[in-house]
Amino acid sequence: MTPNILSIENLSCDFLTIEGIVRALSGVNMRLQRGEIHGLVGESGCGKSVTSRAILGLVDRKHTRLRGAVRFDGKDLLTVPEKEMRSIRGKRISMIFQDPLNSLSPLETVGSQIEEAMANHLDFPRQKLRRRAAWLLEKVGLHPETARQYPFELSGGMQQRVMIAQAISCNPELLVADEPTTALDLTIQAQVLGLLKSLQKEFSLTILLITHNFSLIAENCDRVSVMYAGRIVETATARDIIESPAHPYTRALINCIPHPGARLSVIPGAPPRLYTPLEGCSFAPRCNRADRACTVTPRVTDIDEGISGGPRSVCCHYPERRGGGLDVRS
Repeated sequence: MTPNILSIENLSCDFLTIEGIVRALSGVNMRLQRGEIHGLVGESGCGKSVTSRAILGLVDRKHTRLRGAVRFDGKDLLTVPEKEMRSIRGKRISMIFQDPLNSLSPLETVGSQIEEAMANHLDFPRQKLRRRAAWLLEKVGLHPETARQYPFELSGGMQQRVMIAQAISCNPELLVADEPTTALDLTIQAQVLGLLKSLQKEFSLTILLITHNFSLIAENCDRVSVMYAGRIVETATARDIIESPAHPYTRALINCIPHPGARLSVIPGAPPRLYTPLEGCSFAPRCNRADRACTVTPRVTDIDEGISGGPRSVCCHYPERRGGGLDVRS
């Protein structure tokens, strides 16, 4: 088995719209190691969800142009036939969407929806599917009788647990969690993320956790990739990202974390519109370190190992080296 279960190589994604071509992703490179929780963090609109959908082949090929490679266990998912992709999607790779109420059918009980997800991939008799659905609901902290209820009868946190039960129903190797705690209060957020971590250990899952919330990264991820304007600008261990950010955008995001008694920080300006090719560093218009050198697109380079001793890479002409990060774990 390869150490990397997923390798995204120079992935670019263009959307063909009536307003023009939207360059949603531009040369994304990211690797997920087996058994880790890898965070993908950035502002809304930076390309996180597009990345997740490209992994699972959930993009409209008629109006989307994909280039590069998405290698899962050595196989490029961008080139496999749709029939083979359907056998991978939901079985070997599954996804938790950010809005469970819109992802679950209002016309079927949650138990029947979990059973249907399994029936597509597992050759089990109906009775065994029913028993397994009840067992899965217990695994995610719900009563087995929840199987008889409809999604609208459940709270947001319960709906998200149903989505998790459905996602792990076929024992996937990779779980993509796209903003799994959106619209949940802090207590329920902690419960859902705690559940994901315990399931990750029990089922030997690899998890790609997509979020815009840096506070979730510190407690839940092993490594983190920071995304801006469709590009990965920094990758390192979660500890190094939090305590010693190297890219100015990473530091700016961390500074935006609210702290009691402290003035709320904001990042000036707005992310660039992606209708035209970006020239130079995409973050330069919002960066207080930018100069003439930033009119040239920076390359991704490996820099000194961080505090944790793990490798790290950054896409910046003037990366910071060690120290000065914020500890958001307290």
